[in-house]
Amino acid sequence: MCVQHTPHPNTQQINEFFGINGQQTLFGGTRGRTFLISGVLSAPDIPTLNAVEATLLSYADGLPHTLVDNRGRSWFNVIFGGVYVPSSQGPCPVANGGWCLPYRLEMTGLT
Repeated sequence: MCVQHTPHPNTQQINEFFGINGQQTLFGGTRGRTFLISGVLSAPDIPTLNAVEATLLSYADGLPHTLVDNRGRSWFNVIFGGVYVPSSQGPCPVANGGWCLPYRLEMTGLT
């Protein structure tokens, strides 16, 4: 699995006052982040591969979950954005007799 983490720009208010040089900035907080994930589901047979895919898709429930990325970092309050793109070629056989399904998905970090 490969996880690309992209923070959203934070929010700030910029104030300017007549007759005073410069600007005042007020930090308004962060606005979450996007996770672009690519990986490969694998299983010994097609029914098990379908079950693994169903388990992955069960996280598209709108509830926040914890995502552990490929570097071992834990990201809390992550929701499955519903963007899931399995390989257009479908499941592929692998040399050891199993099956694999490459995929891409997008998740949204709320914090």
